[in-house]
Amino acid sequence: MRTARKTYILVLLIFCFQAGTISAQSTSSPYSVFGLGFLEGNSAGPFRAMGGTGIGFLSEKSVNYMNPASYSGIDSLISVFEVGLFGKYTTFSTSRESQSLFNSNLKYILMGFRVTPWLATSFGFSPYSSIGYNINTISTIEGTNTRYVKTFTGEGGVNQVYFGGSITPMKNLSLGFNAAYLFGNVTHTESSAVYSYYLEDITYISNFDFNYGLNYRVIVDKMRFSLGLIYGSSKKLRTENVTTIQTASTTETLKKRSYKYSIPQNMGAGIAFTKGFFSAGFDFERSNWEDVQFKNAFIHTRNSNRYSFGIEFPSQGVKKGTTGMIFYRLGGEFRESYITIDNTPINYRAVTLGAGIPLNNWISVVNVSLELGQNGTTSNGLFRESFVNLHLDLSFKDLWFMKKRYN
Repeated sequence: MRTARKTYILVLLIFCFQAGTISAQSTSSPYSVFGLGFLEGNSAGPFRAMGGTGIGFLSEKSVNYMNPASYSGIDSLISVFEVGLFGKYTTFSTSRESQSLFNSNLKYILMGFRVTPWLATSFGFSPYSSIGYNINTISTIEGTNTRYVKTFTGEGGVNQVYFGGSITPMKNLSLGFNAAYLFGNVTHTESSAVYSYYLEDITYISNFDFNYGLNYRVIVDKMRFSLGLIYGSSKKLRTENVTTIQTASTTETLKKRSYKYSIPQNMGAGIAFTKGFFSAGFDFERSNWEDVQFKNAFIHTRNSNRYSFGIEFPSQGVKKGTTGMIFYRLGGEFRESYITIDNTPINYRAVTLGAGIPLNNWISVVNVSLELGQNGTTSNGLFRESFVNLHLDLSFKDLWFMKKRYN
């Protein structure tokens, strides 16, 4: 146990020193050119395999930072350390052609444990949004028929380092909060090999963010019903923008200014049902993006909704109810995009399936999930992203707080 604890501390120290250099980029979507990019969401571990459903669930099998009130579900004897990874294969299609791309990255680092019988805590790192695209266009020199290739690229995004806590003021009721520091950069570039220039626009982003949660349980016979609520207020982000241009002979700073970037008010509700080893849940989440506007006349924001559902059930046979039991999971998710392009919505839809496989140390688990979905549309001259996303969550648990007894 001491060896495991030293390992956790070492990993966390490395994380503390390296968090500022970890890239949030985990997408390759031209739709991420707008605003803060692709919004990552906060689902992790087994909840990812259940369509991202987790607002109503407690952190009993995994750290559930979707709802900070869930931390009260962490076992009093166990500390939890989790690392999430992913690999994504995407095919981009228009009405005439298609192209494929693979990318992978670190998804999150989380830790949680109980401090007292009425207080539990969690902290970690995860991406809030991601930007990643590479677009080639054909341009014509004004007044001539001469054509040349322009390349537009984007990278970066917003990271979040959070610390959260959950208290249990009365039986079956938990209240929680997450305090997060948002930081990162949004980088857009324009270049041309023909004219040997490289235009770079970087916006550095930072600020603090707070969100809150509630979980209330009702137990009837052997069935448990849970209601989860989450809320986060809107927040203006501090920004610093620098635009530079490089040519074959010089580098010049064109301008420094501040952009208006904001994150919207967010609220959600989830219900969860558990009986024995079976669980099911449904989430609804709403983000008020309508107040955040872009300068492009063809781009409009709208309030976006997210719907998801998921189920979990155990393996059957002799392993049911034992430490070797595998949990299987299914789910689905639909997200309305926060932008419309020329009055066309860019919506996200996916189905998920996965499993939780126990390790030799039975309280530790490998959670694997497969996500198949689409984002966008080929209508109105746009394109559709069809993707297969493999999530891998390594959940290491240790009995930190068990007292040894000797006869």
